[in-house]
Amino acid sequence: MQAALQLPSMPSSSNIATWRHRSLMQLILLQAVCLFLAVLAPQDAGAAHPARKPLPLHAPVQDKNFYLLSIFQNNIDVRNALSSNRLLESISSEREQRIRQALHACGQDTDCLIQPLIWTDEEIQNVSTALAGIHDQEPRIAKILDDELHERGTYVVYEQQGKAVALSQAWAICAHGMNEILTVYGEGASPKYPKIDSVTLDVHSDAFRQRVAELMKSSNEKKSSLFFGSSLDVCLQLLAWDHRDEAGRFEPMEKNINKVAFQAIPTVRWDSYPDSVIIVPGAGPDDPDTSLSPVGRQRTMLAADAYRAGKAPFILVSGGFVHPSQTRFAEAIEMKKLLMLNEHVPEQAILVDPHARHTTTNMRNAAREIYRYNIPMNKPALVVSDALQITYIQSQQFAARCQDELGYLPYRIVARSSNTSLVFFPELESLQQNPRDPLDP
Repeated sequence: MQAALQLPSMPSSSNIATWRHRSLMQLILLQAVCLFLAVLAPQDAGAAHPARKPLPLHAPVQDKNFYLLSIFQNNIDVRNALSSNRLLESISSEREQRIRQALHACGQDTDCLIQPLIWTDEEIQNVSTALAGIHDQEPRIAKILDDELHERGTYVVYEQQGKAVALSQAWAICAHGMNEILTVYGEGASPKYPKIDSVTLDVHSDAFRQRVAELMKSSNEKKSSLFFGSSLDVCLQLLAWDHRDEAGRFEPMEKNINKVAFQAIPTVRWDSYPDSVIIVPGAGPDDPDTSLSPVGRQRTMLAADAYRAGKAPFILVSGGFVHPSQTRFAEAIEMKKLLMLNEHVPEQAILVDPHARHTTTNMRNAAREIYRYNIPMNKPALVVSDALQITYIQSQQFAARCQDELGYLPYRIVARSSNTSLVFFPELESLQQNPRDPLDP
Protein backbone atom coordinates (compact mmCIF):
# COMPACT_ATOMS: atom_id res chain seq x y z
CA MET A 1 0.00 0.00 0.00
CA GLN A 2 1.16 3.52 -0.61
CA ALA A 3 2.83 5.11 2.39
CA ALA A 4 1.71 8.39 3.89
CA LEU A 5 4.56 10.19 2.12
CA GLN A 6 4.90 11.65 -1.37
CA LEU A 7 6.40 9.02 -3.62
CA PRO A 8 9.09 9.69 -6.23
CA SER A 9 8.04 9.98 -9.84
CA MET A 10 8.48 7.03 -12.17
CA PRO A 11 11.80 7.12 -14.08
CA SER A 12 11.57 7.99 -17.75
CA SER A 13 11.48 5.03 -20.12
CA SER A 14 15.03 5.75 -21.33
CA ASN A 15 16.39 5.47 -17.78
CA ILE A 16 14.42 2.46 -16.49
CA ALA A 17 17.08 -0.11 -17.41
CA THR A 18 19.82 1.91 -15.70
CA TRP A 19 17.65 2.53 -12.66
CA ARG A 20 16.75 -1.14 -12.25
CA HIS A 21 20.36 -2.21 -12.74
CA ARG A 22 21.56 0.24 -10.09
CA SER A 23 18.90 -0.94 -7.60
CA LEU A 24 19.80 -4.57 -8.23
CA MET A 25 23.53 -3.89 -7.77
CA GLN A 26 22.82 -2.15 -4.46
CA LEU A 27 20.83 -5.16 -3.34
CA ILE A 28 23.67 -7.54 -4.23
CA LEU A 29 26.52 -5.44 -2.83
CA LEU A 30 24.85 -5.04 0.56
CA GLN A 31 23.62 -8.62 0.86
CA ALA A 32 26.75 -9.72 2.73
CA VAL A 33 26.02 -7.20 5.48
CA CYS A 34 22.39 -8.31 5.59
CA LEU A 35 23.34 -11.97 5.91
CA PHE A 36 25.85 -11.23 8.65
CA LEU A 37 23.23 -9.39 10.68
CA ALA A 38 20.66 -12.10 10.03
CA VAL A 39 23.04 -14.69 11.43
CA LEU A 40 23.50 -12.58 14.55
CA ALA A 41 19.73 -12.28 15.06
CA PRO A 42 18.05 -14.77 17.40
CA GLN A 43 17.35 -18.01 15.58
CA ASP A 44 14.68 -19.28 17.93
CA ALA A 45 12.14 -16.65 16.93
CA GLY A 46 9.52 -19.34 16.33
CA ALA A 47 10.32 -21.58 19.30
CA ALA A 48 7.09 -20.82 21.18
CA HIS A 49 4.81 -20.97 18.16
CA PRO A 50 1.56 -22.88 18.52
CA ALA A 51 1.00 -25.79 16.16
CA ARG A 52 0.60 -24.48 12.64
CA LYS A 53 -3.09 -24.99 12.06
CA PRO A 54 -4.63 -22.82 9.36
CA LEU A 55 -7.68 -20.87 10.47
CA PRO A 56 -10.73 -22.84 9.28
CA LEU A 57 -12.78 -20.66 6.96
CA HIS A 58 -16.25 -22.16 6.72
CA ALA A 59 -17.69 -18.63 6.69
CA PRO A 60 -14.64 -16.50 5.81
CA VAL A 61 -15.91 -13.01 6.71
CA GLN A 62 -17.19 -14.19 10.10
CA ASP A 63 -14.29 -16.53 10.87
CA LYS A 64 -11.65 -13.90 10.08
CA ASN A 65 -13.42 -11.23 12.14
CA PHE A 66 -15.03 -13.21 14.96
CA TYR A 67 -13.35 -16.57 15.30
CA LEU A 68 -14.26 -16.81 18.99
CA LEU A 69 -17.94 -16.45 18.10
CA SER A 70 -17.56 -19.12 15.40
CA ILE A 71 -16.26 -21.51 18.07
CA PHE A 72 -19.18 -20.60 20.34
CA GLN A 73 -21.62 -21.44 17.55
CA ASN A 74 -19.99 -24.50 16.03
CA ASN A 75 -18.65 -26.52 18.96
CA ILE A 76 -21.65 -28.29 20.43
CA ASP A 77 -20.18 -28.68 23.93
CA VAL A 78 -19.23 -25.00 24.14
CA ARG A 79 -22.57 -23.97 22.73
CA ASN A 80 -24.46 -26.00 25.31
CA ALA A 81 -22.38 -24.52 28.13
CA LEU A 82 -23.16 -21.00 26.96
CA SER A 83 -26.86 -21.72 26.43
CA SER A 84 -27.27 -23.08 29.98
CA ASN A 85 -25.46 -20.22 31.71
CA ARG A 86 -27.93 -18.14 33.74
CA LEU A 87 -26.08 -14.85 33.45
CA LEU A 88 -25.76 -15.14 29.67
CA GLU A 89 -29.41 -16.16 29.45
CA SER A 90 -30.40 -13.05 31.42
CA ILE A 91 -28.28 -10.78 29.20
CA SER A 92 -29.78 -12.36 26.10
CA SER A 93 -33.35 -11.95 27.36
CA GLU A 94 -32.84 -8.27 28.17
CA ARG A 95 -31.37 -7.57 24.74
CA GLU A 96 -34.17 -9.47 22.98
CA GLN A 97 -36.71 -7.38 24.85
CA ARG A 98 -35.00 -4.12 23.79
CA ILE A 99 -34.98 -5.28 20.16
CA ARG A 100 -38.71 -6.01 20.28
CA GLN A 101 -39.36 -2.57 21.78
CA ALA A 102 -37.26 -0.91 19.08
CA LEU A 103 -39.10 -2.75 16.29
CA HIS A 104 -42.37 -1.46 17.74
CA ALA A 105 -41.33 2.12 18.56
CA CYS A 106 -38.57 3.30 16.20
CA GLY A 107 -40.63 3.94 13.09
CA GLN A 108 -38.43 5.36 10.31
CA ASP A 109 -35.41 5.98 12.55
CA THR A 110 -32.60 3.61 11.51
CA ASP A 111 -30.28 4.71 14.32
CA CYS A 112 -33.04 3.90 16.84
CA LEU A 113 -33.35 0.41 15.37
CA ILE A 114 -29.61 -0.26 15.49
CA GLN A 115 -29.09 0.94 19.08
CA PRO A 116 -30.35 -2.18 20.94
CA LEU A 117 -27.84 -4.26 18.97
CA ILE A 118 -24.91 -2.18 20.26
CA TRP A 119 -22.99 -3.70 23.17
CA THR A 120 -22.64 -1.41 26.17
CA ASP A 121 -19.54 -1.46 28.34
CA GLU A 122 -21.61 -2.95 31.17
CA GLU A 123 -22.92 -5.74 28.97
CA ILE A 124 -19.45 -6.52 27.66
CA GLN A 125 -18.19 -6.78 31.22
CA ASN A 126 -21.10 -8.96 32.29
CA VAL A 127 -20.46 -11.39 29.44
CA SER A 128 -16.78 -11.44 30.40
CA THR A 129 -17.78 -12.34 33.95
CA ALA A 130 -19.98 -15.17 32.70
CA LEU A 131 -17.24 -16.53 30.44
CA ALA A 132 -14.72 -16.38 33.27
CA GLY A 133 -17.11 -18.37 35.43
CA ILE A 134 -17.54 -21.03 32.76
CA HIS A 135 -13.77 -21.18 32.28
CA ASP A 136 -13.19 -21.63 36.02
CA GLN A 137 -16.02 -24.06 36.74
CA GLU A 138 -16.04 -26.27 33.65
CA PRO A 139 -12.50 -27.56 32.95
CA ARG A 140 -13.56 -29.54 29.89
CA ILE A 141 -15.02 -26.46 28.21
CA ALA A 142 -12.01 -24.40 29.27
CA LYS A 143 -9.66 -26.90 27.62
CA ILE A 144 -11.63 -26.86 24.37
CA LEU A 145 -11.48 -23.07 24.21
CA ASP A 146 -7.86 -22.78 25.34
CA ASP A 147 -6.61 -25.37 22.87
CA GLU A 148 -8.60 -24.03 19.93
CA LEU A 149 -7.63 -20.39 20.45
CA HIS A 150 -3.97 -21.25 21.05
CA GLU A 151 -3.69 -23.47 18.00
CA ARG A 152 -5.19 -20.88 15.65
CA GLY A 153 -3.29 -17.94 17.16
CA THR A 154 -6.22 -15.58 16.60
CA TYR A 155 -5.83 -13.92 20.02
CA VAL A 156 -2.14 -14.56 20.57
CA VAL A 157 -1.48 -11.08 21.99
CA TYR A 158 -3.85 -11.77 24.89
CA GLU A 159 -2.38 -15.16 25.81
CA GLN A 160 0.51 -13.56 27.68
CA GLN A 161 -1.96 -12.52 30.42
CA GLY A 162 -3.35 -16.00 31.10
CA LYS A 163 -5.95 -18.18 29.44
CA ALA A 164 -9.03 -16.93 31.30
CA VAL A 165 -8.05 -13.30 30.68
CA ALA A 166 -7.37 -14.09 27.02
CA LEU A 167 -10.88 -15.49 26.67
CA SER A 168 -12.38 -12.39 28.24
CA GLN A 169 -10.36 -10.04 26.06
CA ALA A 170 -11.14 -12.06 22.93
CA TRP A 171 -14.84 -11.60 23.67
CA ALA A 172 -14.37 -7.87 24.31
CA ILE A 173 -12.63 -7.27 20.95
CA CYS A 174 -15.41 -9.23 19.21
CA ALA A 175 -18.05 -7.06 20.92
CA HIS A 176 -16.26 -3.84 19.98
CA GLY A 177 -15.86 -5.16 16.44
CA MET A 178 -19.60 -5.74 16.17
CA ASN A 179 -20.19 -2.23 17.47
CA GLU A 180 -17.86 -0.83 14.81
CA ILE A 181 -19.76 -2.54 12.00
CA LEU A 182 -23.15 -1.54 13.39
CA THR A 183 -22.27 2.12 13.76
CA VAL A 184 -20.39 2.48 10.44
CA TYR A 185 -22.44 0.26 8.12
CA GLY A 186 -25.74 0.52 10.00
CA GLU A 187 -25.77 4.13 11.20
CA GLY A 188 -23.37 5.72 8.72
CA ALA A 189 -20.71 6.80 11.24
CA SER A 190 -17.29 7.71 9.88
CA PRO A 191 -14.65 4.93 10.07
CA LYS A 192 -10.97 5.56 10.74
CA TYR A 193 -10.29 5.77 7.01
CA PRO A 194 -13.50 7.27 5.57
CA LYS A 195 -12.14 7.71 2.04
CA ILE A 196 -11.87 3.95 1.48
CA ASP A 197 -13.97 2.28 4.21
CA SER A 198 -17.21 4.28 4.50
CA VAL A 199 -20.66 2.85 3.84
CA THR A 200 -21.91 3.52 0.31
CA LEU A 201 -25.61 2.82 0.88
CA ASP A 202 -28.08 5.42 2.15
CA VAL A 203 -28.53 4.07 5.67
CA HIS A 204 -31.32 6.56 6.41
CA SER A 205 -33.51 5.60 3.48
CA ASP A 206 -36.88 3.92 4.04
CA ALA A 207 -35.76 0.88 2.05
CA PHE A 208 -32.65 0.38 4.17
CA ARG A 209 -34.55 0.83 7.44
CA GLN A 210 -37.13 -1.72 6.32
CA ARG A 211 -34.45 -4.27 5.44
CA VAL A 212 -32.80 -3.78 8.84
CA ALA A 213 -36.11 -4.15 10.65
CA GLU A 214 -36.97 -7.37 8.82
CA LEU A 215 -33.53 -8.81 9.51
CA MET A 216 -33.68 -7.90 13.21
CA LYS A 217 -37.10 -9.47 13.57
CA SER A 218 -36.13 -12.76 11.93
CA SER A 219 -32.84 -12.96 13.85
CA ASN A 220 -34.48 -12.16 17.17
CA GLU A 221 -37.01 -14.96 16.65
CA LYS A 222 -34.37 -17.67 16.17
CA LYS A 223 -34.76 -20.28 18.87
CA SER A 224 -31.19 -21.52 18.39
CA SER A 225 -29.50 -18.13 18.60
CA LEU A 226 -26.86 -17.50 21.28
CA PHE A 227 -26.65 -14.29 23.31
CA PHE A 228 -24.74 -12.43 20.56
CA GLY A 229 -26.72 -13.91 17.65
CA SER A 230 -28.87 -10.93 16.64
CA SER A 231 -25.98 -8.48 16.68
CA LEU A 232 -23.71 -10.80 14.70
CA ASP A 233 -26.39 -11.64 12.12
CA VAL A 234 -27.08 -7.97 11.45
CA CYS A 235 -23.35 -7.13 11.31
CA LEU A 236 -22.62 -9.75 8.68
CA GLN A 237 -25.64 -8.78 6.61
CA LEU A 238 -24.73 -5.08 6.74
CA LEU A 239 -21.30 -5.91 5.31
CA ALA A 240 -22.88 -8.06 2.60
CA TRP A 241 -25.43 -5.40 1.62
CA ASP A 242 -22.66 -2.82 1.16
CA HIS A 243 -20.46 -5.28 -0.78
CA ARG A 244 -17.93 -5.12 2.05
CA ASP A 245 -16.99 -8.77 1.86
CA GLU A 246 -13.35 -7.93 1.09
CA ALA A 247 -12.08 -9.95 4.05
CA GLY A 248 -13.53 -13.15 2.63
CA ARG A 249 -12.69 -12.78 -1.03
CA PHE A 250 -10.58 -15.59 -2.54
CA GLU A 251 -10.66 -17.55 0.72
CA PRO A 252 -9.39 -20.14 1.31
CA MET A 253 -6.55 -18.79 -0.82
CA GLU A 254 -4.43 -21.95 -0.73
CA LYS A 255 -7.19 -23.65 -2.71
CA ASN A 256 -7.45 -21.03 -5.49
CA ILE A 257 -5.26 -17.97 -6.12
CA ASN A 258 -2.35 -19.32 -4.04
CA LYS A 259 -2.85 -22.99 -4.88
CA VAL A 260 0.07 -23.40 -7.30
CA ALA A 261 2.61 -21.60 -5.09
CA PHE A 262 1.24 -23.22 -1.93
CA GLN A 263 1.81 -26.67 -3.41
CA ALA A 264 5.41 -25.72 -4.24
CA ILE A 265 6.33 -24.67 -0.68
CA PRO A 266 7.16 -28.18 0.65
CA THR A 267 9.66 -28.69 -2.20
CA VAL A 268 11.82 -25.66 -1.36
CA ARG A 269 15.35 -26.07 -0.02
CA TRP A 270 15.34 -23.04 2.24
CA ASP A 271 19.08 -23.06 2.90
CA SER A 272 19.61 -22.23 -0.79
CA TYR A 273 18.19 -18.71 -0.32
CA PRO A 274 19.13 -15.81 1.95
CA ASP A 275 15.46 -14.82 2.43
CA SER A 276 12.16 -16.67 2.60
CA VAL A 277 9.91 -14.37 0.56
CA ILE A 278 10.08 -11.02 -1.23
CA ILE A 279 7.14 -8.86 -0.09
CA VAL A 280 5.82 -6.15 -2.41
CA PRO A 281 3.35 -3.58 -0.99
CA GLY A 282 0.81 -2.38 -3.53
CA ALA A 283 -0.11 1.19 -4.45
CA GLY A 284 -3.61 2.26 -5.40
CA PRO A 285 -4.25 4.23 -8.61
CA ASP A 286 -7.23 6.25 -7.25
CA ASP A 287 -8.84 5.75 -10.66
CA PRO A 288 -11.66 3.23 -11.11
CA ASP A 289 -10.53 2.37 -14.65
CA THR A 290 -6.81 1.91 -13.88
CA SER A 291 -5.84 -1.58 -12.73
CA LEU A 292 -2.37 -0.81 -11.36
CA SER A 293 -0.65 2.49 -10.64
CA PRO A 294 2.79 3.45 -12.02
CA VAL A 295 4.18 3.21 -8.48
CA GLY A 296 2.75 -0.29 -8.15
CA ARG A 297 4.43 -1.26 -11.43
CA GLN A 298 7.73 0.19 -10.24
CA ARG A 299 7.65 -1.83 -7.02
CA THR A 300 6.68 -5.00 -8.89
CA MET A 301 9.66 -4.70 -11.24
CA LEU A 302 12.01 -4.29 -8.28
CA ALA A 303 10.63 -7.49 -6.79
CA ALA A 304 11.12 -9.35 -10.07
CA ASP A 305 14.77 -8.22 -10.12
CA ALA A 306 15.28 -9.48 -6.56
CA TYR A 307 13.65 -12.80 -7.45
CA ARG A 308 15.92 -13.26 -10.49
CA ALA A 309 18.90 -12.45 -8.28
CA GLY A 310 17.99 -15.48 -6.15
CA LYS A 311 17.03 -13.60 -3.00
CA ALA A 312 14.02 -15.82 -2.21
CA PRO A 313 11.98 -18.59 -3.82
CA PHE A 314 8.71 -16.62 -3.63
CA ILE A 315 7.39 -13.13 -4.28
CA LEU A 316 4.45 -12.17 -2.05
CA VAL A 317 2.41 -9.35 -3.60
CA SER A 318 0.17 -7.52 -1.13
CA GLY A 319 -2.73 -5.14 -1.65
CA GLY A 320 -6.52 -5.33 -1.65
CA PHE A 321 -9.55 -3.69 -3.24
CA VAL A 322 -8.76 -0.27 -1.84
CA HIS A 323 -8.26 2.76 -4.13
CA PRO A 324 -10.69 4.14 -5.06
CA SER A 325 -13.35 2.88 -2.67
CA GLN A 326 -15.18 -0.19 -3.97
CA THR A 327 -12.73 -0.57 -6.87
CA ARG A 328 -13.04 -3.77 -8.91
CA PHE A 329 -9.24 -4.20 -8.96
CA ALA A 330 -7.19 -5.83 -6.19
CA GLU A 331 -3.64 -4.48 -6.20
CA ALA A 332 -2.09 -7.88 -5.47
CA ILE A 333 -3.98 -9.63 -8.27
CA GLU A 334 -2.87 -7.00 -10.77
CA MET A 335 0.75 -7.24 -9.58
CA LYS A 336 0.64 -11.01 -10.01
CA LYS A 337 -0.57 -10.55 -13.59
CA LEU A 338 2.28 -8.13 -14.28
CA LEU A 339 4.86 -10.50 -12.79
CA MET A 340 3.66 -13.39 -14.93
CA LEU A 341 3.01 -11.60 -18.22
CA ASN A 342 5.71 -8.91 -18.32
CA GLU A 343 8.40 -10.22 -15.97
CA HIS A 344 7.94 -13.94 -16.76
CA VAL A 345 7.96 -15.00 -13.12
CA PRO A 346 6.34 -18.46 -12.85
CA GLU A 347 3.05 -18.75 -10.99
CA GLN A 348 4.51 -21.27 -8.54
CA ALA A 349 6.80 -18.47 -7.29
CA ILE A 350 4.02 -15.93 -6.61
CA LEU A 351 1.96 -15.71 -3.42
CA VAL A 352 -0.91 -13.25 -3.17
CA ASP A 353 -2.37 -11.24 -0.29
CA PRO A 354 -5.45 -9.53 -1.81
CA HIS A 355 -6.71 -8.14 1.50
CA ALA A 356 -4.23 -5.56 2.89
CA ARG A 357 -5.51 -1.98 2.87
CA HIS A 358 -2.55 -0.18 4.46
CA THR A 359 1.22 -0.47 4.76
CA THR A 360 0.71 -1.77 8.30
CA THR A 361 -1.36 -4.68 7.05
CA ASN A 362 0.96 -5.32 4.09
CA MET A 363 3.54 -6.29 6.69
CA ARG A 364 1.09 -8.05 9.02
CA ASN A 365 -0.61 -10.12 6.32
CA ALA A 366 2.74 -11.16 4.88
CA ALA A 367 3.72 -12.47 8.31
CA ARG A 368 0.41 -14.35 8.49
CA GLU A 369 0.95 -16.07 5.16
CA ILE A 370 4.51 -16.98 6.07
CA TYR A 371 3.25 -18.60 9.26
CA ARG A 372 0.14 -20.31 7.94
CA TYR A 373 1.83 -21.63 4.80
CA ASN A 374 4.60 -23.26 6.85
CA ILE A 375 7.35 -20.98 5.54
CA PRO A 376 10.17 -20.68 8.12
CA MET A 377 9.46 -17.93 10.64
CA ASN A 378 13.08 -17.89 11.82
CA LYS A 379 14.37 -17.08 8.35
CA PRO A 380 14.53 -13.41 7.30
CA ALA A 381 12.14 -12.02 4.70
CA LEU A 382 12.72 -9.14 2.29
CA VAL A 383 10.33 -6.24 1.68
CA VAL A 384 10.97 -4.39 -1.59
CA SER A 385 9.52 -1.01 -2.56
CA ASP A 386 10.47 2.50 -3.63
CA ALA A 387 13.02 4.28 -1.44
CA LEU A 388 10.52 6.57 0.29
CA GLN A 389 8.23 3.77 1.38
CA ILE A 390 11.18 1.69 2.61
CA THR A 391 12.36 4.69 4.63
CA TYR A 392 8.83 5.01 6.03
CA ILE A 393 8.61 1.33 7.02
CA GLN A 394 11.97 1.68 8.78
CA SER A 395 10.87 4.79 10.68
CA GLN A 396 9.65 5.26 14.23
CA GLN A 397 6.60 6.96 12.76
CA PHE A 398 5.56 3.71 11.10
CA ALA A 399 6.35 1.65 14.22
CA ALA A 400 4.12 3.99 16.24
CA ARG A 401 1.34 3.63 13.67
CA CYS A 402 1.55 -0.17 13.92
CA GLN A 403 1.32 0.02 17.71
CA ASP A 404 -1.66 2.39 17.46
CA GLU A 405 -3.63 0.50 14.79
CA LEU A 406 -2.57 -3.11 15.39
CA GLY A 407 -1.39 -3.06 19.00
CA TYR A 408 2.02 -4.60 18.19
CA LEU A 409 4.82 -4.64 15.61
CA PRO A 410 4.27 -7.35 12.98
CA TYR A 411 7.98 -7.36 12.08
CA ARG A 412 11.47 -7.15 13.55
CA ILE A 413 13.80 -5.25 11.23
CA VAL A 414 17.26 -6.72 10.73
CA ALA A 415 18.83 -4.33 8.24
CA ARG A 416 18.21 -2.02 5.33
CA SER A 417 19.85 -4.13 2.66
CA SER A 418 19.57 -1.50 -0.08
CA ASN A 419 17.93 1.80 -0.88
CA THR A 420 14.80 -0.09 -1.92
CA SER A 421 14.68 -3.06 0.47
CA LEU A 422 14.55 -4.08 4.13
CA VAL A 423 15.32 -7.43 5.75
CA PHE A 424 13.05 -8.40 8.65
CA PHE A 425 11.72 -11.30 10.69
CA PRO A 426 7.93 -11.82 10.81
CA GLU A 427 6.38 -11.78 14.27
CA LEU A 428 3.84 -14.24 15.69
CA GLU A 429 1.63 -11.43 17.03
CA SER A 430 0.52 -10.88 13.41
CA LEU A 431 -2.00 -13.73 13.82
CA GLN A 432 -4.08 -11.55 16.17
CA GLN A 433 -7.54 -10.76 14.77
CA ASN A 434 -8.76 -7.16 14.69
CA PRO A 435 -12.52 -7.01 13.96
CA ARG A 436 -12.48 -3.26 14.54
CA ASP A 437 -11.03 -3.19 11.02
CA PRO A 438 -13.65 -5.55 9.53
CA LEU A 439 -12.62 -5.28 5.88
CA ASP A 440 -9.21 -6.76 6.71
CA PRO A 441 -9.28 -7.99 10.30
